[in-house]
Amino acid sequence: MSDEPDYSSLSLEEKLEHKLWKARLQAYEEITKQCQNSRNDQDECFEKLNTKPEIFKKAVVDANVVAQESGIQALSSFLEFGGNASNAQRLKSSGVVTSLCEKGLSSSRAGTKAKANECLLWFVELSEDPNNVVEDILPFLKHRLPKLVAACVGALHVIVENFGCHSVVSPKLIIPCLGKLFAHADRNVRAETTKLTVELYKWMGGALETILFPDLKPVQQKDLAKAFEPLQNVTPEQKRFTRSQQIDINRRKEEESRMEAAGNEDIEMKDAQDDKSEGPQFDPFDLIEPVEVLSKLPSDLNARISSTKWKDRKEVLEEVHAVLEKAAKLSTKDDYLELVRIFAKCMKDANIQVVQLAANCIEFLAKGLKIDFQRYQSIVLGPMIERTKEKKASVADALNNAMFSIFASSTLSDILDETLAGMKHKTPQVKIASTSFLQKCLAATKVPPKASDIGNIMESGVKLLSDSQEPVRQASTEMIGTLMKITGERELNSFLEKVDDNRRAKVTKFYEEVEVNSKMGASHTSSETKNIAPSRDGGVNKLTRTRTGLSSSSSTGTKKLSLLSGTTLKKSSLDQHSNSTIPSKRLATSPAKRSDEASKVTSIGRGLTGRPLTSNTPSMSATSTAKPVNSLSFKEKEELQALRREKQQWLEKQEQVLQAQERTNEEKLNLTQEIAQLNSKFENILKDHTNALLMVKQKETQILRSNSDLENAKLKIRDLEQTIEMMKLQQNSYTGQQLTQPAKHSYNSAFSSSSTSPFETKQRYQPSEAPPTESRISSGELSTRVNRLSIDGNPQIETSGNTYNGNSYNRFSSPQKMADNTNVYTSSLTKDSMINTNDDSWRRAAEVTSQLKARIEKMKARSRSGMSNFS
Repeated sequence: MSDEPDYSSLSLEEKLEHKLWKARLQAYEEITKQCQNSRNDQDECFEKLNTKPEIFKKAVVDANVVAQESGIQALSSFLEFGGNASNAQRLKSSGVVTSLCEKGLSSSRAGTKAKANECLLWFVELSEDPNNVVEDILPFLKHRLPKLVAACVGALHVIVENFGCHSVVSPKLIIPCLGKLFAHADRNVRAETTKLTVELYKWMGGALETILFPDLKPVQQKDLAKAFEPLQNVTPEQKRFTRSQQIDINRRKEEESRMEAAGNEDIEMKDAQDDKSEGPQFDPFDLIEPVEVLSKLPSDLNARISSTKWKDRKEVLEEVHAVLEKAAKLSTKDDYLELVRIFAKCMKDANIQVVQLAANCIEFLAKGLKIDFQRYQSIVLGPMIERTKEKKASVADALNNAMFSIFASSTLSDILDETLAGMKHKTPQVKIASTSFLQKCLAATKVPPKASDIGNIMESGVKLLSDSQEPVRQASTEMIGTLMKITGERELNSFLEKVDDNRRAKVTKFYEEVEVNSKMGASHTSSETKNIAPSRDGGVNKLTRTRTGLSSSSSTGTKKLSLLSGTTLKKSSLDQHSNSTIPSKRLATSPAKRSDEASKVTSIGRGLTGRPLTSNTPSMSATSTAKPVNSLSFKEKEELQALRREKQQWLEKQEQVLQAQERTNEEKLNLTQEIAQLNSKFENILKDHTNALLMVKQKETQILRSNSDLENAKLKIRDLEQTIEMMKLQQNSYTGQQLTQPAKHSYNSAFSSSSTSPFETKQRYQPSEAPPTESRISSGELSTRVNRLSIDGNPQIETSGNTYNGNSYNRFSSPQKMADNTNVYTSSLTKDSMINTNDDSWRRAAEVTSQLKARIEKMKARSRSGMSNFS
């Protein structure tokens, strides 16, 4: 067996393009070695690799699994020793990340999988936006191969485990995919998804349950809840930091070292502890996509909400409720002013179901808009507080929930004016509801109320303590007790001087039991503690010296006076020292102070000339400056009262403008309805006019047809009259011929003679005789016309043994043509048949005549009915 070929003589480029995997393997190993032995990230080896990112793309998809693993290791070494944001972006743009997911994570070799995950972690660390790496992984979660899907889910788990999901990777990209992954048919995919979800829960807490659980089955929810239990009090830690975070950490360390050199170690240590105690807070609202709902509302909302029937108003509000209920987060780009005004108008509705639905809709709006609902709250909060007079529990709960949702989207100062107005309402139920609402707001607020707000609250609250009804007094007691928990007893003592001891004891009792989320002066106290913390050399901060400069100077002047006047003033000066910011014990034991006292005593012993002239200046200045402060405070109070009156006037004007605007909107709505009704009436009239025109045209058509039928009937009558007249003449002529014949001739001879035949042609007559057919129509044409005018419309003439299909003769035909046709017909008949035909013809003519008369009467009756319908 021959030895293996030596590839060391080939260049790196040739090895990378070689068809044998061993040559490529050596190339990848050479790249790894160069990166590990590089001096810095600007080494020459990185310059060659930076210009050709396709090298690593081919390496991670190498056909040979051994060479592939070595190629992924080369990529990891390149990113570790020479990677930066630009290099990572260049490799990502060339498709290296997608190739890693498709070929590296799905490899059957455990080492290849581990190295692929390490490369993905390096990409997250180096990228300016790590979410772009996650976006490249997410498409593979829908791949048809369960093995690849499970590997990609595991890669996301590794990324979240190392970098967290607070400031580096956003869970907003991953959470929408979890529901489908939990429903995957492969159990390995579901198992990896469970690991990823548990890791997300470490960082997000209960916010993850709020978003994810509605998409899961009850069994899956139960399993996850069980897996979440051990993680309730676990504080997650970020194991790996991005390049930008590393820069920030190094900068902070440098600042800390400088602070330590400057003597501020204690302060910085306390700040570091405070920062460490503050973990990432997740709001599920931030992870939800906003929804546009205005286009989904009923198009006839304004018309139906103004209906006089309460069922119509209730039904349209139910439709709006169904739309808003499904939208957890609303789009802030839309204008909800008209919708909020409709809800505010519904607060005055006589039907409590309409009020309850409107309150629920306001709650959905406030929760869906959060802080963006603040501009609409003044429109609905006042009418809602006014409507709290309803005693039905369901309506009261809906109103309270809606009002508290409004407070959650604003601040205490924003809802205070409307609430205080409700506390002054004449209805006791409104007073109770408003006071209870304010108590809940005070307990929930994280920002203590302002001094001016405290005065307004206590002014209304103290009045309610003396109300005639016990529920009102109890609500005010709880509200004042909650406020006292925030401000402290000392702040409210001046307001409770005139309150009886029994009621004051109840306030104190509730003050001791209630829990609040804010404390007045908490941040101020902590800041002062930091400021007076001693430095390493035993001094105090400059800020503390500045704040206590005035008190120190005044205490010094007091000491000088106390040495002259005796022990009484000395005691008062010690009391002033006890109120100083710096502890009196430290001042008393200070060597500098003792030397200062000795110098003062010696100066006093020298007499009045040794006393400094400016010894009483600080105390005088302090006394002189105390009066302007009080007068200035009085002026401020007057200005505050004036501003409150102006604000009240402005609110009244605003209310008037809103009422006028509502009236205008109502009038506009009424006019719109009238216009719609007029348009519908106009359309109906137009339809009726069109139908009338069509009827007129139809009648005109009927008249034309009737006139045409009348003319035809007249022509037929004229023809029939002529036919009857000819039949009468023919009959008379035939009778006259029979009478003129000699009696000796027999009956048969009379008809055998051609000269006496009624159907003989005109050539058989003598020139001196006038043939009867020259002036009258022949009997053949008569018979033909009689048959043509028969009722059954059969134009044939039946004879014994022969049938003649007669032509339809025109009444305008020439007598000669009519005679010729008659002669042709008569020449085919025998004498006997002529006699029978004449008898039958007369009989048939009589029948036809009667039928024609009946038909003429029918036609006249039909023409009369047509004329009557037209009229």
